[in-house]
Amino acid sequence: MYNLQWSLTMQDPSDGGVYHKLTTPEFEDFIKPEECKKPRYVVQKSVTATLDFAASMAQAARIYRNIKDYSATAAMMEKAAKAAFRWALENPDALYNQFRMNEQFAPAIQTGAYGDFTARDEFFWASCELYLTTQDTAYLNLALEYAPEKFTAPTWGNVYGLGVFSLLTHKKATGPMKEQLIAFCDSVASLSSEAPFASSYGNSASDFYWGCLSESCCSNAISLLYGFSQNGNRDYLMQAYHNMDYLLGRNPTGYCYVTGIGSKSPKNPHHRLADTDDFPGPLPGFLVGGPNPAKQDRCVYPSDLPDECYTDVVESYTSNEIAINWNATLLHLAVALEELSPLL
Repeated sequence: MYNLQWSLTMQDPSDGGVYHKLTTPEFEDFIKPEECKKPRYVVQKSVTATLDFAASMAQAARIYRNIKDYSATAAMMEKAAKAAFRWALENPDALYNQFRMNEQFAPAIQTGAYGDFTARDEFFWASCELYLTTQDTAYLNLALEYAPEKFTAPTWGNVYGLGVFSLLTHKKATGPMKEQLIAFCDSVASLSSEAPFASSYGNSASDFYWGCLSESCCSNAISLLYGFSQNGNRDYLMQAYHNMDYLLGRNPTGYCYVTGIGSKSPKNPHHRLADTDDFPGPLPGFLVGGPNPAKQDRCVYPSDLPDECYTDVVESYTSNEIAINWNATLLHLAVALEELSPLL
């Protein structure tokens, strides 16, 4: 709720558009939050931020309107979601381009851009959530217009899967959507047959990149569980558990990639709060990004092998960073596996 209420402040009340981010021009040093003194800037409304806002507010409104103390807030969220969607329809090409913005305005913004080259997936997700919240078929028609031709597990830059998950949950997914999901799950599950660590994840160099433990390992496992909900294929269920096993230590490095868990887990994540607080060790329960042979941070890694290209040092922001969206996938997967554990 704290995050949602903050997000509401990022919407322009005059037209419904949502600013892409609130940021300092450059990243702050590793200092305590109260020591951060750099000016912050709200920068450029973008269609992707606006649609992500519309989707999350519509979903939140659907949940919170059933909780007595939050019914008024839920109504505000639904109104904000509708206004954001209208702005997006009027500004479909307002993609965030930090480089171009820096050519026109000062100071230059150097923090993570999170630029995106298409908003079709955001239009799909937002349409799905608004339809499920309002039951207005106009949103459903738009969702079908923007529906993907194949299923992809959700990542920060491709949210098609989030819309499919919501439609599946409410039994509104179309036949082709279900078929695409099952085809995806079959392709993922097939990768485990000769896997050295009994997991469908981690058997190809392409599995390892910045944020891979969330955007491949967790997201694929979550997708497998949605597939299991559709056809009861126990192989999907078991492969989701095996992906969690990989995260928790059954992998080439032997690391449990969640801070504070197990006998060998990250001690020095790239996390300003943990590095500057007065407590020993990292804050527990955070998923790090994981092995990343691209090594954009130029740190020294103990191995160049893709699945061992991980280093537990604060400076390694491309392998040892933590992020809220990565933890969201970890939480989703952990809760789902806990709920499904009686079926083992």
